Amino acid sequence: MKFLIKEHKTGIGFLLSLCLLFTFFPNVLAGIDQPEVSDVFKVNDAIVYNKPCMNNGTYCTASASCNYTFYNNDNTIQFNNVQATNVGSGGASIWQYNISQSSTGLYKVDMVCLDSSTQGSATLYYEVTGDGRLNSLGFYLLIILISFGIVILGLSLSDAPITILGSFGLYFVSIYTLFNGIAGTKDLTTTWAIGLILLGIAMYVSIRSAYELIVD
Repeated sequence: MKFLIKEHKTGIGFLLSLCLLFTFFPNVLAGIDQPEVSDVFKVNDAIVYNKPCMNNGTYCTASASCNYTFYNNDNTIQFNNVQATNVGSGGASIWQYNISQSSTGLYKVDMVCLDSSTQGSATLYYEVTGDGRLNSLGFYLLIILISFGIVILGLSLSDAPITILGSFGLYFVSIYTLFNGIAGTKDLTTTWAIGLILLGIAMYVSIRSAYELIVD
């Protein structure tokens, strides 16, 4: 009976934390305006960044020139108006500049091309991740739901080991959020807060469940 009462109290505390999280989480996601990402690169790898110069649906002429302005993920300028190299062949106008990034996140690039009397510009985005693959918000949410599902299952069965197992998933998601953000967005007022809330819930659930398992 004592064990069931303790589990009931743990469940109430957990559900209150869960309600707080899901009240705050949709507002954070709504505030994340994720632009279209054209490329994904691996952190610390050499980035061969190249884009075509197009004019009315065709490649620019051989006399064209293109410059890039690369921004850091905090929107400060990393390389300003640098001259790109035409690496196209067979009449293609493809402009390349090599860089590298030591931090994961979403990066912006401004491309400006001049072809005779015609000038055009475009704003592009690329993402840098730990494995070179595009971060998936859907997969992120799936891991959270599975972890919470296992935790709730453990609480409903009054099974502390299952509850602790579910908290491991919350630890993983919280640490990933703190270091990498959510869907390419990382800042101290949104994704950092979500990471801390998830970490706090994971610690509460795992420590409390382990304590009750040892005591009982």
